[in-house]
Amino acid sequence: MRKSLLLLVLTVTLWQVNAQESTPYSRYGLGNLFDNNNAQSAQMGGLGAAFQSGETVNYLNPASYASLQLTTFDAGFSGNFSKIKTPTLKAKQNNFSLNYLSLFFPINKYWTSGVALLPFSSKSYAISQTTTFDSTSIVKAEYEGSGSLYNLSWGNGFRYKGFSVGFNIGYLFGKLNNNAFAYNVDKNGTIDNSAYTTWSFTNTKISSFIWNAGAQYNLPIKSKKDSNKIYNIVFGLSGTAPLKFGKGTYLDNGLYTFQSSTLILRNSDAGINDFISDYIQPTSLTSDFIDTLAENNHVSTTIRIPATLNVGIMAYRGLKWKAGIDFKFQPWSKYKGYENNAASQLNNAWRIAAGAEFLPNDKTVSKFITRLKYRAGFNYTKTNITINDVAIKEFGINFGIGIPLIVTVPNNEGLLQKMFVYAFNIGLEAGSRGTTQKNLVRENFFRLKFGVTLNDKWFVKRRYY
Repeated sequence: MRKSLLLLVLTVTLWQVNAQESTPYSRYGLGNLFDNNNAQSAQMGGLGAAFQSGETVNYLNPASYASLQLTTFDAGFSGNFSKIKTPTLKAKQNNFSLNYLSLFFPINKYWTSGVALLPFSSKSYAISQTTTFDSTSIVKAEYEGSGSLYNLSWGNGFRYKGFSVGFNIGYLFGKLNNNAFAYNVDKNGTIDNSAYTTWSFTNTKISSFIWNAGAQYNLPIKSKKDSNKIYNIVFGLSGTAPLKFGKGTYLDNGLYTFQSSTLILRNSDAGINDFISDYIQPTSLTSDFIDTLAENNHVSTTIRIPATLNVGIMAYRGLKWKAGIDFKFQPWSKYKGYENNAASQLNNAWRIAAGAEFLPNDKTVSKFITRLKYRAGFNYTKTNITINDVAIKEFGINFGIGIPLIVTVPNNEGLLQKMFVYAFNIGLEAGSRGTTQKNLVRENFFRLKFGVTLNDKWFVKRRYY
């Protein structure tokens, strides 16, 4: 088991997976922010603050780490399939992303520790718009962004009786890129070869430490009708203080012009960055082909992210069922970014989620289908983006199942025993983001989420009789 686990860790780590979900709304701020729900909690709508499990890692509240009973390797992936719609156009796009990767293990009955690699945010968009100033002046603008930020995190959870506390200390790293073209066209969209194209870009390299902390309280309640039945209610709270990315965060930006006739060399499916890499930058090194209007390299910059607050409550009875509700708030109006334009003016965001899990048979092993865990939930989000006085909102409904395996692990005395672990978790989220009002974009999406959890018991001191 341990050899297989370590081999899978190595394989997944070496496999280069882009943590990107393409969306035009990733143009703003730090891009599309990841919620970092594990597969199980995602299938329950995205519960986080009060979610506890003895077999999987809840990254949203590090206090929950103390509930882990076994050494746990978690990996999660998703396939994203979306249809983008404007008042006049439609498009489809698909991509694959890494959701999380972690290894945690109990140090003792009070303390659990581990490491995780989590995507933090990503930019992946390509947008164009045409503006008519008069009958002879029509300008087409193109915007493109790419890049991802990752969080390499060390987490710890501590438990004493019903109380749990925990913290994550993470290293945030990565790059975010934005490019823009503006050039003249006629009423048919044909490029004016005698005019000039303006190219602007920002490349941001982020390197900083971040953290979050949380607490949970597990309250057991005995049934009045049956004293053998115990119900548990978990209260959870997690969040961060405002975070500042300063030292180690740098910005390159520039503003240039070149003759629009060069755009004839551009392939119809080539993005801005591809065209610049193939034609503009190689030419500009050897001639006066491109004019520099402004350029700044390796400029130290400061980014401030506002505090977050997650609160939630969850109730459960053993493995039979669990249900909960979650609320998250983040005042993005206090965000300070590297963008010196209206795109950096973000608004306060909040998210509400609710969901449940049900196990038909938690006692016998006779029927496999009755040992499946069935999950469902929903979430509703007011994002931090407002365009043309329209707040961008997102809604999703979730369904999923947990598929068990029977594994052999040693007990506290070193003797082997068989137990169920839910190694595979498959879920589907269907939802929408945005609106077609005021010439905006609506995205209808399906996300197929897949989680792999491997459990084992390490550091067992065997006893001999």
